[in-house]
Parts: sequence; structure tokens; C-alpha cells
Amino acid sequence: MYLKKKLLTFFVAALLLPLIALSATTPTDNIAPPLSPLTQEMIAKQLGWVPSTAYLCGGYYVEPPFFYPAGEENNKLVEITGNQGLLSQNSTTTLEGKVTLNRYGQQITANKAYLYRDPITGKLSMIDLIGNVHLREPNTLVIAEKGRYIFRSQAKILTNNAYRMTMQGLQISGPNISATEMQTERHITALTAWGGAKEFSQTQPKVYELTQATFSTCTPINPAWTVKAKHIELDKNTGRGYATHARVYIKEVPVLYTPYISFPLDKRRKSGFLWPIIGGDSLSGPSLYAPFYWNIAPNYDMTITPAILTKRGIQLSDEFRYLTMTSRGDLNVSVLPNDKAFRDFQTAEKKHYAGNTNPAIQAELSRLENASITRSSVSWRNRSQFNPHWSSHVDFNYVSDDYYLRDFSTSLNEITQNQLLQEADITYKGQNWNFIGRVQQYQTLHQLDEEIVDNQPRRLPQIVLNGIYPDQPYGLEYFINNEATHFEMQKTPGTTINEPVGNRFNTQPGINLPLYWPYFYINPRAQIALTNYSLHQTTDTLTPKTINRAVPIFDVASGFSLSRDVRFANFSFMQTLEPQVYYTYIPYRNQKNIPVFDTTVNTLTYDQIFNYNRFTGIDRIGDANQIGVGITTRLIDQHSGLEKVRLGVGEIIYFTDRRVTLCNTPAECTDNPLNPENHYRLSPLSGVLDYHVSDIWKVRVDSIWNPISRGLDNSTVTLSYKTDEMHILNLSYSFVRNGDPFSGLEVNSSDNNLKSTDFSFFWPITHKVSAVGRWTQDWNTNHLQNLLFGLQYDTCCWAVRAVAGKTFTNIINNTPQYNSEFYIQFALKGLGNIGSGNPSSLLSAITGYNPTLFG
Repeated sequence: MYLKKKLLTFFVAALLLPLIALSATTPTDNIAPPLSPLTQEMIAKQLGWVPSTAYLCGGYYVEPPFFYPAGEENNKLVEITGNQGLLSQNSTTTLEGKVTLNRYGQQITANKAYLYRDPITGKLSMIDLIGNVHLREPNTLVIAEKGRYIFRSQAKILTNNAYRMTMQGLQISGPNISATEMQTERHITALTAWGGAKEFSQTQPKVYELTQATFSTCTPINPAWTVKAKHIELDKNTGRGYATHARVYIKEVPVLYTPYISFPLDKRRKSGFLWPIIGGDSLSGPSLYAPFYWNIAPNYDMTITPAILTKRGIQLSDEFRYLTMTSRGDLNVSVLPNDKAFRDFQTAEKKHYAGNTNPAIQAELSRLENASITRSSVSWRNRSQFNPHWSSHVDFNYVSDDYYLRDFSTSLNEITQNQLLQEADITYKGQNWNFIGRVQQYQTLHQLDEEIVDNQPRRLPQIVLNGIYPDQPYGLEYFINNEATHFEMQKTPGTTINEPVGNRFNTQPGINLPLYWPYFYINPRAQIALTNYSLHQTTDTLTPKTINRAVPIFDVASGFSLSRDVRFANFSFMQTLEPQVYYTYIPYRNQKNIPVFDTTVNTLTYDQIFNYNRFTGIDRIGDANQIGVGITTRLIDQHSGLEKVRLGVGEIIYFTDRRVTLCNTPAECTDNPLNPENHYRLSPLSGVLDYHVSDIWKVRVDSIWNPISRGLDNSTVTLSYKTDEMHILNLSYSFVRNGDPFSGLEVNSSDNNLKSTDFSFFWPITHKVSAVGRWTQDWNTNHLQNLLFGLQYDTCCWAVRAVAGKTFTNIINNTPQYNSEFYIQFALKGLGNIGSGNPSSLLSAITGYNPTLFG
């Protein structure tokens, strides 16, 4: 369920001591000294290190073959062999030559061995190993001068040794690597820890204790960093390593001392402090975060993050995640008392708008003045599945003031969001009936320098009950859709109009006859929408308190599918041809007196051509006498079954004018009977193209072409390239006629057209250096939307990534406003992330890029 955490746990208050104080105060007795270059080269060779420029670490470890008794039933079986032996009178046996001790998943070899027997039972009790001692397990090797093996406890003690073991969760013994696999030579390129110790002991399976030891995951020749400690414990059972009186060396320079340190051996979760987060942005200033991760239970965890924001104050954030038998979700809470920057912003805006008499401006200014300088936010998402039929969903979002997202978000989508969803529902899905019970409202953000944003109606509650009975006599199918909703509305600041609110009831029974053959289908359908409104606050004479509407709907969907085998460029494909014809007839009903609660005009897309209603919601049901015509062709690879090309194009042919609009009066909006587009006989031509040029190149085009203006209404072209997670390119272009929200124009003009590009990439520059970036440009108003660039230097044991970016927030006095950010992240692989920032909020917008690959 959860992302794994790289943790570094400290149990003292003062963890990072200055380097000057470190040399004078830290214990230095009995700490393993740095290895000389010659010793390092010799030990690297003994550990099986093979230099190679083909690998990020500059080499790999060779695991020679060895044999041991296979099968769990042989877990207690021990085999001892030697070239020659001598049995003495004191129950001691001496073996010389190549002495080998084999047991399940383990092998020990030495030049010489002394075997001791219990004087009472005569059974072997202990063995001393002398000279060139090798302890081997799958992915683990320990080399020592001498050692001891105790048969009863299976404990092992080796002195003056060097070791290596593979990390990242790989088993070091047992069935993960079979005896057959171990009989062949293997190359180990996974993250591997190595070091030296005065004493190495193993008293429990997969638990290793080292005294006066070193630890590193770098190349064994001239490592970039090393941990030296009095005592190190590596516990593969828990996935953690522990060290006492530990010092971290960068090359030969000590940079950190701690009496106790815990670090990950794999990706399992564990409570502890995360490394501090260092970053900053132009709105909050340089910032320092100190997150604490609490692994409450296998299915619960929490990250508590106190932070110092230099321009604002002290912030406390908490993320709680949970997974139960029926539910999963996360709760995020953040509080920042006494925000200094927000207090100054309130004062400045009060002076700036003091003389403005616009009622909307004064209402929004009053909201700003009354907003608390204690800033907070809450976000809760939950999904529950109680049984195969019943489920529920919660999506609740709240911020303390209208400017919170602008101040604390880094994504343009979040910054420009002005409606925060607050919704909860419960759902039943049965064989014939589906039910939804929902409560829903939006927190609308009203900002002084933004266009007026209307409050949205609240559904308190909404009840939906839909039923369907297929395979009835004569092949008929019966269905009914029912909805009952109570709407409430809060006034938009600065307005005096009371919008109509009340209850809406809709029932929509119908019948259809689905007829399907191998190459052709036709599905005639008839239904009637019966709607009742019971309203209050209806001061407008056009809106009565009770409204009834009955609209019959008739449509016929039909199409056929043809296919043939074709060859292109020596590849075999199946080509399909899939024409579709969709006829709709809905008579005109005057709906001008019906309030608009949750209805908008659908954006014309290829799929919308085959929908009977041009409106979303049920406050409007459009009159129609039309045919939607579309044709799709596909190329499907006959070997892989993958869709190579999908091309679809279609439009609507209108036989009558469209008279139903969203407007109560023609002057209210452009969507009115006087709009010339309502008299056209052809809709814009909608097309979609998906083309998998190859496994790495993909092209998608969505376009709407207007035959009247003979130009594009909107179009999006996306080109993506991805060979692997290290080679990513994305390029897209978007055009929307009259779609630029920052142009300041409301007329039909080319100056109001949205034209934007989005280019992003992640690409290695050299074997160890990679670049990441994104550039989004609004070409109509000629300003940046997003800009970021980062460099990542990566080795097998450490990495550093620096990312800087700026995000467009608004236009004030014709000047674009931006929030700038900078993060730096430094990772010692296998030890934890040091000084780590959190650039994922910037990098997550790059399609195909995985920020968690770092470190």
C-alpha cells in the first residue's frame, strides 16, 4: 500500500555537531582506522570486486559457485570435510588442508580447523577455524583470519575480517536463491554493503554484529563515504542496521557524529526522524523541515513535520495514512499560527483597495481583513468497500482563507484552483439496482485580484437510484433513472441577488431493444424525463415556485465493424473499419424558467457526438433532431495484439435549429437562440488520433475543426518518447479559440485565443549526470507558465539533485506573478537522505518521470 521510507533515526537531541567540536569531543578509541589504498585493493579483490566502467559503481562483485545441502529438511545437517586429519586423545580433532563446513544455505572454509567434542555425549560442540576463513551465504561473504563455530547455537564468531552483503531486501539465506543457482557463477550489481571489523559474530539467523567496524555501500576502492563505529548490528529480519558511537566520513573527513544511528537495509518502514528538508520559495523564504515518521502499525503510519518558514513562522503538518479490512485513505492537516507574511499582506491590500467602491471588491476585502493569520488546511480522502455491494467515498478539502493555495502550493493546477470539493457518498451496486447517497459542496475561494467567482450550489443531499432489467421478453431492456436533490446556495460576496434554491426530482424511465450481430448492431431507445422543481427564494418573476417538465427522448445507435489483414513495412496488422450512426430526436420544451443548478454545455469531443444531451446535468435537456456520424479505423498488431493506430473522425448533422440554452434571457450569455452557431446545420468536425509509432514513440492528436469559420476551435497535439525511466521527452501544443483566461478580453478575437506549449524531459548527460526540466509557455500573452531545471549526479552509493523552478500564479497590472522555488537533495545510498529537499511537487508534472528513483 504505502511508499517505502528511507529513514535515519537519532535518539539524541543534538545530532549534527560542528566539525571543530567533533574532533575534540567524540570518542576515538577502538574505532576501525581507515584502510590504506593497498589494503583496500587487496580486500576488494578478496571480496570478489571486478572493476568495470559498464556499471554505475565502476564494477561488480563476483559470487563464485559453492555447494551446500539443499532443502529445509537439511537445515540442521552439517557436513565437514578436510584433506587430512588427526584425532587426539583429548577428544580434539585437527583438520588441515582445505577445510569445508557446509550446512543449509551456508558454507565456511579455512586452512585449518580444530573440532571439539562434548566429553559426555561425544558429539561435536565447537570448531575453531584458522587461516583464510571464508563464511559464505547467498549474497554474503565474510573473510577473516580466524573464527569459531558453535554447533548447538549455530553461532559464528570471526575476528579481523572484511565482509560484504547485498542490501535492498534480498534474502541472505534460505530458499530465495536456490542451491542450483548457487552452483553457477553470478554477478552482483545490486546495492551492496561492505566493510571491515575486528570481530564479526552471528548468534541468530540473518543478524550480524560487528565490533570496531566500518560500513559503506560505495566501491571498495577509494569509497566516497564510510561509517566507522564501535558497534554495528545488521538485522536482515527487521531490515534495519544500527551503529553506536558512529562517525560518517566523506573520503577521510569526518562530517557527522552520533552516539546512536539507525539506517535501512531494505525498503521496510520504521519509525524515526527523516533527514531535515532544506528548501525555500519566494513566498515563504528559506525553509527548514524536520519530519518524524511514525510506523504506528503495519497498516497505519504518520509523518509529523514541524517546519521553520523564515518569512512566515513555525508550521506543523501531519500526514496520517491507514489501511483496514474495509477502508484505505489519508488525512493531511497543516497549521501555521501567526503568519507574519500574511499579516503584512492583509495590511498592504487594505491600503491598496481602501478607496475602491466596487461592492464585490469591498466584500472580498472584508473577507481578507477578517481572515485569521493562523493558516490551516485539511484534506481527507477515503475509500471503503464494506462488501461486494456497498462502498463509500470521501473527498474533503478545506483551507482557512482564500489565499492559502497561492501561498503554499507549487503546482499551477492547485494554485489556480478556486473550488475545493467537499463530498461524501455511499454506493450500492446490485444486479439490477444501483444506489448513491451523496452530500456535496464546494469551498469557493474569492481573491481580490481575480475575476469574480460564483459560489456553487450545495447538494444536501443527493439521492440517485437507477435500475435496469435486460433480457426481457422479445429481447427488450427496461431501465429507469431516478434522482432527488436538495440544493442550497450561499451568496457570492458582493452580490445581493438571492438565487433560487430548493428540491429537484427527476425520474427517467425507458425501454430499448439492443440487437447485435457479428458485424452489425442497432439499438433503438425511447425514454421520458419527468422533472419537478419545488423552489423558494424565487424573487424573479420568470421562476415560479413549482415547475414541472416532461421531455420525451428517442434515439437510435447503430454501427458495423469490418476487418481485414494488411501488411505495412513487413509487419502484419488487422485493420478495422467501424462506422457509427447515431440519430436523436427530442422535441423542444421551453425551459427558460428553470434555474441552473449543476448544468453546463458539454465540450464537443468525438465521444460527445454519440450522446443525446448536449448539456451536463438535468436542468437542461436540449432539443434535437440530428444525426451523429463517425468512423473509426484501427491497426492492430497481429503478433502482440496491441493497437498500433486509432483514428476517429465525426460530426453532427442538424436538421433543426437549437432553441434550448442555459440562459433565461438572450442577453445573459452568448449561448442563446440569437447565437449563429445554434442555426448551423453542421457541428464542428471532431477528430482523434492515437499513433504508437514504436514502443518508445507515441503521438496523440485531439482536434475540433469548425467548418463555418474554416478554422480550429481547439486542438491538442502530444508527442512522447520514453525508452526507459532515464530517457524521457514530452512535447505538447494546445490551442483553444477564445480560451485564454488571462487575456482580459471577452470578445471573439484572435487575441483571446489560448496558445501554449509544454516541453519536459529527463535525460542523462553523462554516465553519472542527468538533467531534468520543464518549460510551459503561454504564447498568447507571452509569459511563462512553468519553468524548472535540475541536475542529478548519481553514483552507486551517493547522489545529489538540485532543482530550481518558478510557477505562474497570476497577472497583476499586466505583470505576470511567479512563485520561485529551490531544493537540493543529497543521498548516501544505504544510509539515508541528507539535507533532502522535496522536489517531487515540481517534478511530478513531468509525464513518465518517477522522482522516487533518486537515492
